[in-house]
Amino acid sequence: IIDNARFNFLTQKKIHQSVLEIFKHKDKKEFLSYLTQSLPKTFDLEFINIFISDINISKSNNFIYQTSNIIAETYGNKNQLIMDAAEKMNGLFKNFDSKIFSNAIFSLDISIFKSKALLVYGSKDKHFIDNREYDLIYFLSNIVQEKLKQFSYD
Repeated sequence: IIDNARFNFLTQKKIHQSVLEIFKHKDKKEFLSYLTQSLPKTFDLEFINIFISDINISKSNNFIYQTSNIIAETYGNKNQLIMDAAEKMNGLFKNFDSKIFSNAIFSLDISIFKSKALLVYGSKDKHFIDNREYDLIYFLSNIVQEKLKQFSYD
């Protein structure tokens, strides 16, 4: 119990520091760079990125393109968070060079990109299998979503 409490405290501290950093970014490119380059290192993840089926938005923002069928199969409902083993994700990671073992997937508000998109956290270990950090990842995902709404993606 003490180890779990210590782990939760350290994760909460990282989340709160990350939220403050997210609020600092006023430029879209800087924010997206922070999201995809710095934030994964903070949480010892393989990646954090947006998966989207709009190839133009994907290319212009360095998001990960995925077919609309795979996005739709995974999307569920707005603001839904799934934490699971990557092998259960219907080919979401089939084009990745590195092996993703577990993931957290947050279904973003359709109004942001005018289509379904996923905020995806990928890990090489079982980071997301036990759902220990569900509330914290859900909170962080909502902060990221609100920040994404501040920018234009046309």
